[in-house]
Amino acid sequence: MGVVTVREVLTLPALRGSFVVAGAPGLDREVSGVNVMEVPDIESFVKPGELLLTTAYPLREHPESLAQLVRTLHRLGLAALAVKPGRYLGRLPGEMLAAADELGFPVVVVPENTSFNEVIGALLAVVLIEYGAEPSGAEAIRERLTGVALAGGGLVEIARTLAGALDRRVDVLGLDGTVLGSGGEAPHPGREPAGGAAGDGAAPDPHAASEWSFPISVAGSERGRIVVRGSGEPTLGQRRLIRQACFAAGMHIAQAVASVELDRQMRVLFLEELVTGRAFDESLVRERSRLFGWDLRGAQRVVLARVPAEPPESTVASEAARVLRAGAIAWVRGQEIVALVPAEPGETDQLLRAAAVEWHSALATLAAGEVTVAVGSLAHELGDIARSHADARESLAIAQSIGRPVVLHDLLTLERVILSVPRERLAELVAKAIGPLVEADATTDSELCATLEMYLGTGNAADAARRLFIHYNTMKHRMTRIAELLPGDLHDPRTRLTIAFALQVRKLL
Repeated sequence: MGVVTVREVLTLPALRGSFVVAGAPGLDREVSGVNVMEVPDIESFVKPGELLLTTAYPLREHPESLAQLVRTLHRLGLAALAVKPGRYLGRLPGEMLAAADELGFPVVVVPENTSFNEVIGALLAVVLIEYGAEPSGAEAIRERLTGVALAGGGLVEIARTLAGALDRRVDVLGLDGTVLGSGGEAPHPGREPAGGAAGDGAAPDPHAASEWSFPISVAGSERGRIVVRGSGEPTLGQRRLIRQACFAAGMHIAQAVASVELDRQMRVLFLEELVTGRAFDESLVRERSRLFGWDLRGAQRVVLARVPAEPPESTVASEAARVLRAGAIAWVRGQEIVALVPAEPGETDQLLRAAAVEWHSALATLAAGEVTVAVGSLAHELGDIARSHADARESLAIAQSIGRPVVLHDLLTLERVILSVPRERLAELVAKAIGPLVEADATTDSELCATLEMYLGTGNAADAARRLFIHYNTMKHRMTRIAELLPGDLHDPRTRLTIAFALQVRKLL
Protein backbone atom coordinates (compact mmCIF):
# COMPACT_ATOMS: atom_id res chain seq x y z
CA MET A 1 0.00 0.00 0.00
CA GLY A 2 1.34 3.42 -0.91
CA VAL A 3 1.61 6.40 1.41
CA VAL A 4 -0.09 9.48 0.03
CA THR A 5 -1.13 12.74 1.68
CA VAL A 6 -4.20 14.95 1.29
CA ARG A 7 -2.01 17.50 -0.46
CA GLU A 8 -0.98 14.90 -3.03
CA VAL A 9 -4.52 13.58 -3.49
CA LEU A 10 -5.64 17.05 -4.55
CA THR A 11 -3.32 16.83 -7.57
CA LEU A 12 -5.30 13.90 -9.04
CA PRO A 13 -7.05 14.78 -12.34
CA ALA A 14 -10.37 13.57 -10.86
CA LEU A 15 -10.16 16.38 -8.27
CA ARG A 16 -9.12 19.11 -10.69
CA GLY A 17 -10.59 22.46 -9.64
CA SER A 18 -10.89 21.48 -5.96
CA PHE A 19 -9.52 23.83 -3.32
CA VAL A 20 -9.02 23.93 0.44
CA VAL A 21 -11.31 26.26 2.36
CA ALA A 22 -10.23 25.42 5.93
CA GLY A 23 -7.81 23.26 7.93
CA ALA A 24 -4.83 23.79 5.59
CA PRO A 25 -2.22 22.84 8.28
CA GLY A 26 -3.53 19.26 8.02
CA LEU A 27 -2.79 18.82 4.32
CA ASP A 28 0.07 16.42 5.11
CA ARG A 29 -2.27 13.91 6.78
CA GLU A 30 -1.90 10.49 5.23
CA VAL A 31 -4.76 9.07 3.17
CA SER A 32 -5.24 5.30 3.30
CA GLY A 33 -8.73 5.01 1.80
CA VAL A 34 -11.86 6.75 0.60
CA ASN A 35 -15.53 6.72 1.67
CA VAL A 36 -18.81 8.43 0.84
CA MET A 37 -21.22 9.89 3.39
CA GLU A 38 -24.76 8.67 2.67
CA VAL A 39 -26.24 8.66 6.18
CA PRO A 40 -26.15 11.17 9.05
CA ASP A 41 -24.69 8.75 11.61
CA ILE A 42 -21.49 8.16 9.66
CA GLU A 43 -19.34 7.16 12.68
CA SER A 44 -19.94 3.42 12.31
CA PHE A 45 -19.03 3.38 8.61
CA VAL A 46 -15.68 5.20 8.45
CA LYS A 47 -12.10 4.23 9.22
CA PRO A 48 -8.99 6.25 10.21
CA GLY A 49 -7.08 7.68 7.25
CA GLU A 50 -10.07 7.87 4.92
CA LEU A 51 -10.97 10.82 2.72
CA LEU A 52 -14.71 11.31 3.19
CA LEU A 53 -16.69 12.53 0.15
CA THR A 54 -20.11 14.10 0.63
CA THR A 55 -22.74 16.31 -0.98
CA ALA A 56 -23.97 17.15 2.54
CA TYR A 57 -27.34 15.66 1.54
CA PRO A 58 -27.75 13.72 4.85
CA LEU A 59 -27.38 17.02 6.78
CA ARG A 60 -29.18 19.33 4.36
CA GLU A 61 -31.86 20.11 6.96
CA HIS A 62 -29.30 20.69 9.73
CA PRO A 63 -26.25 22.45 8.26
CA GLU A 64 -25.31 23.57 11.77
CA SER A 65 -24.36 19.93 12.44
CA LEU A 66 -21.44 20.17 10.01
CA ALA A 67 -19.22 21.75 12.67
CA GLN A 68 -19.80 18.75 14.95
CA LEU A 69 -19.23 16.43 11.98
CA VAL A 70 -15.78 17.95 11.47
CA ARG A 71 -14.92 17.40 15.14
CA THR A 72 -16.17 13.81 14.97
CA LEU A 73 -14.19 13.00 11.84
CA HIS A 74 -11.06 14.52 13.37
CA ARG A 75 -11.54 12.46 16.53
CA LEU A 76 -11.93 9.29 14.49
CA GLY A 77 -8.68 9.99 12.64
CA LEU A 78 -10.02 10.64 9.15
CA ALA A 79 -7.72 12.41 6.71
CA ALA A 80 -10.05 15.08 5.29
CA LEU A 81 -13.59 15.98 4.25
CA ALA A 82 -14.37 16.79 0.59
CA VAL A 83 -17.70 18.57 0.07
CA LYS A 84 -19.64 19.19 -3.15
CA PRO A 85 -22.00 21.82 -1.72
CA GLY A 86 -23.70 23.31 -4.77
CA ARG A 87 -26.86 21.19 -4.96
CA TYR A 88 -27.90 20.72 -1.32
CA LEU A 89 -25.85 23.31 0.53
CA GLY A 90 -25.49 26.88 -0.66
CA ARG A 91 -22.43 27.68 1.49
CA LEU A 92 -20.37 26.03 4.21
CA PRO A 93 -21.21 27.37 7.69
CA GLY A 94 -18.65 29.58 9.35
CA GLU A 95 -18.73 27.42 12.50
CA MET A 96 -17.70 24.43 10.41
CA LEU A 97 -14.74 26.26 8.85
CA ALA A 98 -13.67 27.62 12.24
CA ALA A 99 -13.69 24.12 13.73
CA ALA A 100 -11.61 22.81 10.81
CA ASP A 101 -9.03 25.59 11.21
CA GLU A 102 -8.89 24.99 14.95
CA LEU A 103 -8.23 21.25 14.51
CA GLY A 104 -6.10 21.44 11.37
CA PHE A 105 -8.62 19.15 9.66
CA PRO A 106 -8.73 19.82 5.89
CA VAL A 107 -12.09 20.71 4.36
CA VAL A 108 -12.04 20.71 0.56
CA VAL A 109 -14.63 22.11 -1.82
CA VAL A 110 -14.94 20.12 -5.06
CA PRO A 111 -16.59 21.37 -8.26
CA GLU A 112 -20.22 20.52 -8.99
CA ASN A 113 -19.27 18.40 -12.01
CA THR A 114 -16.91 16.17 -10.01
CA SER A 115 -17.70 12.45 -10.22
CA PHE A 116 -17.32 10.70 -6.87
CA ASN A 117 -16.90 7.41 -8.72
CA GLU A 118 -13.91 8.81 -10.61
CA VAL A 119 -12.42 10.18 -7.41
CA ILE A 120 -12.84 6.84 -5.64
CA GLY A 121 -11.31 4.92 -8.54
CA ALA A 122 -8.34 7.28 -8.92
CA LEU A 123 -7.62 7.44 -5.21
CA LEU A 124 -7.84 3.68 -4.70
CA ALA A 125 -5.46 3.19 -7.61
CA VAL A 126 -2.94 5.48 -5.96
CA VAL A 127 -3.32 4.09 -2.46
CA LEU A 128 -3.48 0.40 -3.33
CA ILE A 129 -1.04 -0.01 -6.21
CA GLU A 130 1.03 3.20 -5.99
CA TYR A 131 -0.10 4.26 -9.45
CA GLY A 132 0.40 7.82 -10.55
CA ALA A 133 1.04 9.68 -13.76
CA GLU A 134 4.77 10.03 -14.10
CA PRO A 135 6.93 11.77 -16.65
CA SER A 136 8.13 9.55 -19.44
CA GLY A 137 11.19 7.50 -18.56
CA ALA A 138 10.61 8.09 -14.83
CA GLU A 139 12.42 4.91 -13.81
CA ALA A 140 15.48 5.89 -15.84
CA ILE A 141 15.40 9.36 -14.32
CA ARG A 142 15.25 7.92 -10.80
CA GLU A 143 18.23 5.69 -11.58
CA ARG A 144 20.12 8.64 -12.99
CA LEU A 145 19.45 10.74 -9.89
CA THR A 146 20.73 7.96 -7.65
CA GLY A 147 23.71 7.43 -9.94
CA VAL A 148 24.62 11.11 -9.74
CA ALA A 149 24.85 10.90 -5.95
CA LEU A 150 26.75 7.57 -5.93
CA ALA A 151 29.25 8.86 -8.47
CA GLY A 152 29.91 11.98 -6.41
CA GLY A 153 27.93 14.31 -8.68
CA GLY A 154 27.01 17.71 -7.34
CA LEU A 155 23.76 19.36 -6.40
CA VAL A 156 23.81 21.37 -9.62
CA GLU A 157 23.63 18.18 -11.68
CA ILE A 158 20.81 16.83 -9.48
CA ALA A 159 18.85 20.08 -9.92
CA ARG A 160 19.35 20.06 -13.69
CA THR A 161 18.34 16.40 -14.02
CA LEU A 162 15.14 16.96 -12.04
CA ALA A 163 14.32 20.21 -13.86
CA GLY A 164 14.65 18.46 -17.21
CA ALA A 165 12.33 15.66 -16.11
CA LEU A 166 9.66 17.99 -14.72
CA ASP A 167 10.06 20.83 -17.22
CA ARG A 168 10.04 23.18 -14.24
CA ARG A 169 12.45 25.46 -12.42
CA VAL A 170 14.27 23.59 -9.64
CA ASP A 171 16.49 25.08 -6.92
CA VAL A 172 18.43 23.19 -4.25
CA LEU A 173 18.72 25.39 -1.15
CA GLY A 174 20.77 25.17 2.02
CA LEU A 175 19.22 25.66 5.45
CA ASP A 176 20.06 29.36 5.31
CA GLY A 177 18.36 29.75 1.92
CA THR A 178 21.60 29.80 -0.09
CA VAL A 179 21.14 28.40 -3.60
CA LEU A 180 23.41 25.34 -3.93
CA GLY A 181 22.22 24.22 -7.36
CA SER A 182 19.66 25.25 -9.99
CA GLY A 183 18.10 23.93 -13.16
CA GLY A 184 15.40 24.96 -15.62
CA GLU A 185 14.06 28.37 -16.48
CA ALA A 186 12.71 30.76 -13.86
CA PRO A 187 8.88 31.04 -13.74
CA HIS A 188 7.18 33.89 -15.53
CA PRO A 189 7.47 37.03 -13.34
CA GLY A 190 4.57 39.11 -12.16
CA ARG A 191 2.07 36.35 -11.45
CA GLU A 192 0.49 35.83 -8.10
CA PRO A 193 1.05 32.54 -6.25
CA ALA A 194 -1.61 29.93 -6.77
CA GLY A 195 -4.10 29.06 -4.06
CA GLY A 196 -5.95 32.16 -3.00
CA ALA A 197 -7.05 32.76 0.58
CA ALA A 198 -8.44 29.68 2.35
CA GLY A 199 -12.16 29.87 2.77
CA ASP A 200 -12.73 32.77 0.38
CA GLY A 201 -14.80 30.53 -1.90
CA ALA A 202 -12.70 31.29 -5.00
CA ALA A 203 -10.90 28.55 -6.90
CA PRO A 204 -7.18 29.14 -7.48
CA ASP A 205 -5.83 30.19 -10.85
CA PRO A 206 -4.26 26.99 -12.28
CA HIS A 207 -1.88 29.03 -14.48
CA ALA A 208 -0.45 31.22 -11.72
CA ALA A 209 3.24 30.73 -10.87
CA SER A 210 3.91 29.16 -7.48
CA GLU A 211 6.47 27.03 -5.67
CA TRP A 212 6.62 23.85 -3.60
CA SER A 213 9.27 22.97 -1.06
CA PHE A 214 10.52 19.45 -0.22
CA PRO A 215 12.97 18.76 2.64
CA ILE A 216 16.37 17.12 2.19
CA SER A 217 17.14 15.02 5.25
CA VAL A 218 20.39 13.42 6.40
CA ALA A 219 20.33 11.07 9.40
CA GLY A 220 16.94 12.40 10.45
CA SER A 221 17.96 16.07 10.34
CA GLU A 222 16.89 18.54 7.68
CA ARG A 223 19.96 19.80 5.79
CA GLY A 224 18.28 21.75 3.00
CA ARG A 225 15.34 21.64 0.61
CA ILE A 226 14.42 21.33 -3.03
CA VAL A 227 12.11 24.06 -4.31
CA VAL A 228 10.10 23.35 -7.46
CA ARG A 229 8.55 26.31 -9.26
CA GLY A 230 6.02 26.51 -12.06
CA SER A 231 2.33 26.54 -12.92
CA GLY A 232 0.08 23.95 -11.34
CA GLU A 233 0.88 21.69 -8.42
CA PRO A 234 3.22 18.75 -9.16
CA THR A 235 1.44 15.48 -9.82
CA LEU A 236 1.95 12.39 -7.69
CA GLY A 237 4.32 10.94 -10.25
CA GLN A 238 6.34 14.15 -10.33
CA ARG A 239 6.43 14.20 -6.54
CA ARG A 240 7.96 10.73 -6.53
CA LEU A 241 10.76 12.01 -8.73
CA ILE A 242 11.21 15.02 -6.47
CA ARG A 243 11.48 12.74 -3.43
CA GLN A 244 14.07 10.67 -5.29
CA ALA A 245 15.98 13.88 -6.00
CA CYS A 246 15.78 14.77 -2.29
CA PHE A 247 17.20 11.34 -1.48
CA ALA A 248 20.02 11.80 -4.01
CA ALA A 249 20.78 15.28 -2.66
CA GLY A 250 20.80 13.86 0.87
CA MET A 251 23.32 11.21 -0.22
CA HIS A 252 25.54 13.91 -1.73
CA ILE A 253 25.35 16.07 1.38
CA ALA A 254 26.02 13.07 3.63
CA GLN A 255 29.13 12.25 1.58
CA ALA A 256 30.31 15.86 1.78
CA VAL A 257 29.67 16.02 5.54
CA ALA A 258 31.52 12.74 6.06
CA SER A 259 34.46 14.03 4.02
CA VAL A 260 34.62 17.28 6.01
CA GLU A 261 34.31 15.40 9.30
CA LEU A 262 37.07 12.98 8.32
CA ASP A 263 39.34 15.89 7.38
CA ARG A 264 38.54 17.59 10.69
CA GLN A 265 39.29 14.45 12.65
CA MET A 266 42.59 13.97 10.84
CA ARG A 267 43.59 17.56 11.58
CA VAL A 268 42.66 17.28 15.26
CA LEU A 269 44.44 13.92 15.57
CA PHE A 270 47.60 15.44 14.10
CA LEU A 271 47.43 18.43 16.44
CA GLU A 272 46.79 16.26 19.49
CA GLU A 273 49.80 14.10 18.63
CA LEU A 274 51.85 17.27 18.19
CA VAL A 275 50.96 18.92 21.52
CA THR A 276 51.16 15.71 23.54
CA GLY A 277 54.42 14.53 21.92
CA ARG A 278 53.10 11.12 20.87
CA ALA A 279 55.02 9.42 18.04
CA PHE A 280 56.90 12.65 17.28
CA ASP A 281 58.87 12.76 14.03
CA GLU A 282 59.93 16.29 13.07
CA SER A 283 60.19 15.65 9.32
CA LEU A 284 56.76 13.98 9.29
CA VAL A 285 55.25 16.81 11.35
CA ARG A 286 56.57 19.44 8.95
CA GLU A 287 55.31 17.53 5.92
CA ARG A 288 51.81 16.95 7.33
CA SER A 289 51.51 20.53 8.59
CA ARG A 290 52.23 21.81 5.06
CA LEU A 291 49.56 19.48 3.68
CA PHE A 292 47.05 20.99 6.11
CA GLY A 293 48.14 24.49 5.13
CA TRP A 294 49.82 25.38 8.44
CA ASP A 295 53.14 27.14 8.87
CA LEU A 296 54.79 25.82 12.05
CA ARG A 297 58.14 27.42 11.46
CA GLY A 298 59.32 29.62 14.30
CA ALA A 299 58.53 29.62 17.99
CA GLN A 300 55.06 28.65 19.23
CA ARG A 301 53.06 28.75 22.45
CA VAL A 302 50.22 26.49 23.55
CA VAL A 303 47.26 28.32 25.10
CA LEU A 304 44.65 26.29 26.97
CA ALA A 305 41.20 27.49 27.98
CA ARG A 306 38.51 25.92 30.12
CA VAL A 307 34.93 26.81 29.11
CA PRO A 308 31.52 25.93 30.62
CA ALA A 309 30.08 24.54 27.38
CA GLU A 310 31.53 23.28 24.10
CA PRO A 311 31.39 26.07 21.47
CA PRO A 312 31.30 25.56 17.67
CA GLU A 313 34.78 24.62 16.45
CA SER A 314 34.57 26.70 13.28
CA THR A 315 33.79 29.83 15.30
CA VAL A 316 36.61 29.10 17.73
CA ALA A 317 39.10 28.72 14.87
CA SER A 318 38.13 32.02 13.24
CA GLU A 319 38.17 33.86 16.56
CA ALA A 320 41.64 32.53 17.38
CA ALA A 321 43.05 33.86 14.11
CA ARG A 322 41.40 37.22 14.79
CA VAL A 323 42.14 37.64 18.49
CA LEU A 324 45.32 35.72 19.26
CA ARG A 325 47.35 36.19 16.08
CA ALA A 326 47.24 35.48 12.37
CA GLY A 327 48.29 31.87 11.84
CA ALA A 328 46.95 30.70 15.21
CA ILE A 329 45.40 27.23 15.13
CA ALA A 330 42.61 26.40 17.57
CA TRP A 331 40.45 23.34 18.15
CA VAL A 332 37.87 22.14 20.65
CA ARG A 333 38.52 19.34 23.13
CA GLY A 334 35.15 19.02 24.86
CA GLN A 335 35.04 21.82 27.44
CA GLU A 336 38.65 22.65 26.74
CA ILE A 337 39.98 24.76 23.88
CA VAL A 338 43.54 24.35 22.64
CA ALA A 339 45.34 26.99 20.61
CA LEU A 340 48.77 26.87 19.01
CA VAL A 341 49.94 30.47 18.66
CA PRO A 342 52.99 31.74 16.74
CA ALA A 343 55.31 33.83 18.91
CA GLU A 344 56.58 37.22 17.83
CA PRO A 345 60.17 38.38 18.36
CA GLY A 346 60.54 40.59 21.42
CA GLU A 347 57.04 39.95 22.79
CA THR A 348 56.72 40.94 26.47
CA ASP A 349 54.70 39.47 29.32
CA GLN A 350 52.47 42.54 29.11
CA LEU A 351 51.64 41.93 25.45
CA LEU A 352 51.09 38.23 26.10
CA ARG A 353 48.73 38.96 28.94
CA ALA A 354 46.79 41.53 26.89
CA ALA A 355 46.26 38.97 24.13
CA ALA A 356 45.23 36.30 26.65
CA VAL A 357 42.74 38.68 28.28
CA GLU A 358 41.20 39.46 24.87
CA TRP A 359 41.01 35.72 24.12
CA HIS A 360 39.32 35.18 27.49
CA SER A 361 36.76 37.86 26.63
CA ALA A 362 36.05 36.33 23.20
CA LEU A 363 35.58 32.83 24.66
CA ALA A 364 33.38 34.12 27.47
CA THR A 365 31.09 35.60 24.82
CA LEU A 366 31.08 32.37 22.78
CA ALA A 367 30.59 30.00 25.70
CA ALA A 368 28.38 32.32 27.77
CA GLY A 369 29.94 31.56 31.13
CA GLU A 370 33.04 31.46 33.32
CA VAL A 371 36.28 30.92 31.36
CA THR A 372 39.87 30.29 32.47
CA VAL A 373 42.84 30.87 30.12
CA ALA A 374 46.42 29.67 30.64
CA VAL A 375 49.40 30.52 28.41
CA GLY A 376 52.15 27.91 28.18
CA SER A 377 55.90 28.42 27.94
CA LEU A 378 57.68 29.36 24.71
CA ALA A 379 58.50 26.46 22.38
CA HIS A 380 61.49 27.38 20.20
CA GLU A 381 61.42 24.05 18.34
CA LEU A 382 58.67 21.68 17.25
CA GLY A 383 59.85 19.19 19.83
CA ASP A 384 59.24 21.74 22.60
CA ILE A 385 55.53 22.14 21.83
CA ALA A 386 54.63 19.17 24.05
CA ARG A 387 56.42 20.86 26.96
CA SER A 388 54.55 24.11 26.29
CA HIS A 389 51.30 22.11 26.37
CA ALA A 390 52.26 20.48 29.68
CA ASP A 391 53.16 23.88 31.14
CA ALA A 392 49.84 25.33 29.99
CA ARG A 393 48.05 22.35 31.57
CA GLU A 394 49.83 22.94 34.89
CA SER A 395 49.11 26.67 34.72
CA LEU A 396 45.43 26.03 34.00
CA ALA A 397 45.14 23.89 37.13
CA ILE A 398 46.85 26.61 39.18
CA ALA A 399 44.57 29.30 37.74
CA GLN A 400 41.49 27.32 38.71
CA SER A 401 42.92 26.73 42.20
CA ILE A 402 43.61 30.39 42.93
CA GLY A 403 40.60 31.77 41.04
CA ARG A 404 42.46 33.77 38.40
CA PRO A 405 40.77 33.97 34.98
CA VAL A 406 44.02 34.52 33.03
CA VAL A 407 47.53 33.26 33.88
CA LEU A 408 50.94 33.05 32.18
CA HIS A 409 53.15 30.07 32.98
CA ASP A 410 56.26 32.24 33.10
CA LEU A 411 54.72 34.36 35.87
CA LEU A 412 53.69 31.41 38.08
CA THR A 413 57.13 30.46 39.38
CA LEU A 414 56.16 30.90 43.02
CA GLU A 415 52.97 28.87 42.64
CA ARG A 416 54.83 26.08 40.83
CA VAL A 417 57.49 25.96 43.57
CA ILE A 418 54.78 25.72 46.21
CA LEU A 419 53.02 22.87 44.43
CA SER A 420 56.30 20.95 44.09
CA VAL A 421 56.39 20.54 47.90
CA PRO A 422 54.51 17.60 49.50
CA ARG A 423 51.02 18.65 50.54
CA GLU A 424 51.42 17.67 54.19
CA ARG A 425 54.49 19.94 54.51
CA LEU A 426 52.53 22.84 53.07
CA ALA A 427 49.61 22.23 55.42
CA GLU A 428 52.05 22.21 58.34
CA LEU A 429 53.49 25.58 57.25
CA VAL A 430 50.02 27.16 56.99
CA ALA A 431 49.00 25.85 60.42
CA LYS A 432 52.11 27.20 62.12
CA ALA A 433 52.32 30.56 60.33
CA ILE A 434 48.69 31.69 60.07
CA GLY A 435 46.62 28.91 61.66
CA PRO A 436 44.86 31.23 64.18
CA LEU A 437 43.83 33.62 61.37
CA VAL A 438 42.44 30.79 59.25
CA GLU A 439 40.43 29.51 62.21
CA ALA A 440 39.11 32.99 63.03
CA ASP A 441 38.00 33.55 59.43
CA ALA A 442 36.23 30.18 59.41
CA THR A 443 34.33 30.85 62.65
CA THR A 444 33.61 34.60 62.45
CA ASP A 445 33.94 35.46 58.73
CA SER A 446 36.34 38.23 59.75
CA GLU A 447 38.46 38.25 56.57
CA LEU A 448 41.69 38.55 58.53
CA CYS A 449 43.75 36.57 55.99
CA ALA A 450 42.65 38.80 53.11
CA THR A 451 43.31 41.90 55.19
CA LEU A 452 46.83 40.79 56.14
CA GLU A 453 47.66 39.81 52.56
CA MET A 454 46.62 43.24 51.31
CA TYR A 455 48.60 44.95 54.07
CA LEU A 456 51.76 42.96 53.27
CA GLY A 457 51.29 43.69 49.57
CA THR A 458 50.96 47.46 49.99
CA GLY A 459 53.06 47.99 53.13
CA ASN A 460 50.60 50.70 54.17
CA ALA A 461 47.45 50.29 56.27
CA ALA A 462 45.66 53.33 54.79
CA ASP A 463 46.31 52.16 51.21
CA ALA A 464 45.23 48.61 52.11
CA ALA A 465 41.97 49.96 53.60
CA ARG A 466 41.17 51.84 50.38
CA ARG A 467 41.81 48.77 48.26
CA LEU A 468 39.67 46.62 50.55
CA PHE A 469 36.89 49.28 50.50
CA ILE A 470 36.76 49.44 54.31
CA HIS A 471 37.10 52.31 56.79
CA TYR A 472 40.55 53.02 58.15
CA ASN A 473 39.32 52.40 61.71
CA THR A 474 38.09 48.94 60.61
CA MET A 475 41.55 48.31 59.15
CA LYS A 476 43.24 49.31 62.41
CA HIS A 477 40.90 47.07 64.39
CA ARG A 478 41.64 44.10 62.15
CA MET A 479 45.41 44.67 62.33
CA THR A 480 45.22 44.80 66.12
CA ARG A 481 43.32 41.52 66.12
CA ILE A 482 45.89 39.97 63.74
CA ALA A 483 48.76 41.04 66.00
CA GLU A 484 47.01 39.41 68.97
CA LEU A 485 46.50 36.12 67.13
CA LEU A 486 49.94 35.81 65.53
CA PRO A 487 52.93 35.22 67.79
CA GLY A 488 55.55 36.69 65.45
CA ASP A 489 56.56 40.29 64.87
CA LEU A 490 55.10 41.66 61.62
CA HIS A 491 58.01 44.11 61.39
CA ASP A 492 60.52 41.24 61.16
CA PRO A 493 61.41 40.58 57.46
CA ARG A 494 61.65 36.79 57.93
CA THR A 495 58.28 36.68 59.70
CA ARG A 496 56.65 38.76 56.96
CA LEU A 497 58.13 36.50 54.26
CA THR A 498 56.94 33.35 56.04
CA ILE A 499 53.43 34.73 56.51
CA ALA A 500 53.19 35.99 52.92
CA PHE A 501 54.34 32.59 51.69
CA ALA A 502 51.81 30.82 53.92
CA LEU A 503 49.00 33.02 52.62
CA GLN A 504 49.86 31.99 49.04
CA VAL A 505 50.06 28.33 50.04
CA ARG A 506 46.63 28.56 51.70
CA LYS A 507 45.04 29.76 48.46
CA LEU A 508 46.64 26.98 46.44
CA LEU A 509 45.64 24.30 48.94
